[in-house]
Amino acid sequence: MRSSGLELFAGVVATAVLVAGLAGCTPEPAPAASPDPTAAASPEPVATPLECDDLVAPELVAATLEGGDGTPVEPVAAAYEHDVFTGLLLEGVGGLPCSWRVGSGMPEYGNGSDWAYLRVDVLPGAAGEWQPEWAGDAPSTDTRDVAGITASIAAGDSGWRLSAPVGDAWVRLSISAAGLTGAGSRFLGVPGGDMLDRLAAAAEPVFTSIAGASPEQLAWPAMPSREGEAACTGGLDEQGIVAAEQLPDGSAVEYTAVDATTAPVEGFTGAVEAAARAFDCDVVVDGGAVPLVSITTARGFGPLFERLREPDGDVAFEPIELADVPAGSTAEAVVRGYDDGPSSPAYLVVGDSLYRIQGDGASAVAQAIVHQTY
Repeated sequence: MRSSGLELFAGVVATAVLVAGLAGCTPEPAPAASPDPTAAASPEPVATPLECDDLVAPELVAATLEGGDGTPVEPVAAAYEHDVFTGLLLEGVGGLPCSWRVGSGMPEYGNGSDWAYLRVDVLPGAAGEWQPEWAGDAPSTDTRDVAGITASIAAGDSGWRLSAPVGDAWVRLSISAAGLTGAGSRFLGVPGGDMLDRLAAAAEPVFTSIAGASPEQLAWPAMPSREGEAACTGGLDEQGIVAAEQLPDGSAVEYTAVDATTAPVEGFTGAVEAAARAFDCDVVVDGGAVPLVSITTARGFGPLFERLREPDGDVAFEPIELADVPAGSTAEAVVRGYDDGPSSPAYLVVGDSLYRIQGDGASAVAQAIVHQTY
């Protein structure tokens, strides 16, 4: 049976209404997500203290210490034993000691020894105390321009030196080598002026890095130092120290304390000792011009004694057998190992105090300090 026109019309209308209804149910697109203002931003990289390789690249260290024969060298991190104590104090006051060696190392002297060391030392906060390097018995008047900074330079029997105030720091570089006053060093044939050129070339990135560093990059760890007065008492009591020297009867003895914080600063070493609040106890006999023995004390620096066992201290120093050390107490000592008679310097740690003993009977004095402490 055929549909009527009215039925057909009604079907078309119904279909249209259904389609319209379905169209009205179509979901609208979701709005684009906006940034969350409370979300944490990526943290900025934290600046860390500069390291030795940041100041002088290994290839530049090698070029600086290459011998006159042009043979390539491979420097290693090691400290010259004459510089190790100052380097230890420098680390303790929040400075940066850097040292590299090429050649045979310590403790060989003469007989064809070919060792050489490059040192870079940075003492923050000491630019105002800076002094020119010494040449002989007077301050050097020679200078070099390094990275726009006027640096003092000097040369002598021990090698070549360069230093300058950089920012608020006293920065010093040196080259020490065997054979400079004997048969000849590894630098035989290299003019002294060329060696100073090498030192200046090594100093350029050092000066640039220090001058452009942030405070965080110069914030090396520091040890607590002495708070009280410089006093030669307790383990440093005069009676035991003088007895250890075994002086002839009737000797006239003066025993005095010299405080590095109040004495005039003498060179880079003096500035480091002042920063460490170190002090000396000097034994002068019969009005002598120099102390028979001098004991340098750095309170709070005892934990750094371990640095004496690092290269090249591990071969330059030998242990001293100490008596009277109670169980559980800290007391160790070493003495320079090569044959230098009774005046070989000794280094001692007792508790948190660090000592350097220079002069006659250094090992006996170390034992006396231990005995009087405990």
